Amino acid sequence: MLEFDKDRNEICYDYSRCQQCGICEAVCPKQAISLELRKDGTNLIKVDNDKCIRCKRCVNCCPANKRENYEGYFDNFTGKEYYLGYNTDNTVRHECSSGGVCKTIVIESLRNGLADGVYTLRRTDVFPYAEGEFYTKDNIPQYDDIPNSVYHSIMACRNINKIQHCKRLIVVGTSCQLRAMNAALKGKADEIIRICIFCKQQKTLDSTRFLAKIVGTKIPENLKFSTRYRGNGWPGIVRVNESELPWNRAAQIPFGRRLWTVPGCDLCGDSFGINAGADLSLMDPWKIRTPNDMGETLVTVHTETGKKLLKSIDTIGLQEKSFEDVKAALSLKDVWRKQQTEPYFRGEQCSTTAQKAGEAEMRQRRTIRKIVDTLPRMPILFYRVLCKFYPDSRNRILK
Repeated sequence: MLEFDKDRNEICYDYSRCQQCGICEAVCPKQAISLELRKDGTNLIKVDNDKCIRCKRCVNCCPANKRENYEGYFDNFTGKEYYLGYNTDNTVRHECSSGGVCKTIVIESLRNGLADGVYTLRRTDVFPYAEGEFYTKDNIPQYDDIPNSVYHSIMACRNINKIQHCKRLIVVGTSCQLRAMNAALKGKADEIIRICIFCKQQKTLDSTRFLAKIVGTKIPENLKFSTRYRGNGWPGIVRVNESELPWNRAAQIPFGRRLWTVPGCDLCGDSFGINAGADLSLMDPWKIRTPNDMGETLVTVHTETGKKLLKSIDTIGLQEKSFEDVKAALSLKDVWRKQQTEPYFRGEQCSTTAQKAGEAEMRQRRTIRKIVDTLPRMPILFYRVLCKFYPDSRNRILK
């Protein structure tokens, strides 16, 4: 997180609150901001205050230094439209995360003239194996050019300077990334359509190191490894190097107990991107779908613009669902818990209950990490038992 210290007349950085979006580096007009890769795959932000001209563009774009207002956040969910979506080509549907809706929106919007430009991720050959890319009708990606779900941190906003002015621009990202782009892309497009990838917790590379351990491999210090998160049905598989595991088993510890989370994620309770102006939110249909060979994406429609775009793409199959049909998958209670503990993680005054929940969350993370980091590779059953019988302290307090 970046802030301007008036007394010191300089930009100050706080890693413990950084959401790792990379927008600060992208918008600095003097290249006064650089990155230093940490062992856990996240980056430290370095500000050269000799080069810095105190324009504060980095501070103004930083999504972590702004307190979000969540009043009325959940009021309209019963009236929203919901769909289970998927690419109608079964090969694409099988290979992509959650039926391939996100990739399909990106590619088919450009092919069919529904957008002049799209900013999303592209696959790369070096860590973190993905980066932001601006696509147009002249460089439409193939499905393999866009990564499946990525569960280690990527500074997705670093390449926004590639975006050229266009009439209709689609941007894809998590809530924090969308908020960062909102501040930086003013004047870049006549209309911006925002696709939010539902996110409760980005992960550091330590999460993938843990997954590597439980499948019997490891990530080398030079970070030259291969990984695939998701795809091949739903919820799919995780593959590190040549070893793989069903995703619903792999995710129990890192996601079920919120371990190895990027620090700044504790400051965000806008998982659906509503405060970021999202037109659509895309997420997994947990609890309402059983594992299958094809996969679907649960789509939440926030605006008529989002609905029109979604229904304009013939290669997306849609099954309309009611709120009651999808309620279990929306994780609204969990999102509410994040919002309740946000003041605690910001160091602000909060209720006694929120403070207890935040403190319990930190104790839980330290305890479980100490267990799983210290022990050698254990059978999958061990981790399932650990999740089942170790109480989720935060959730017990914030019922």
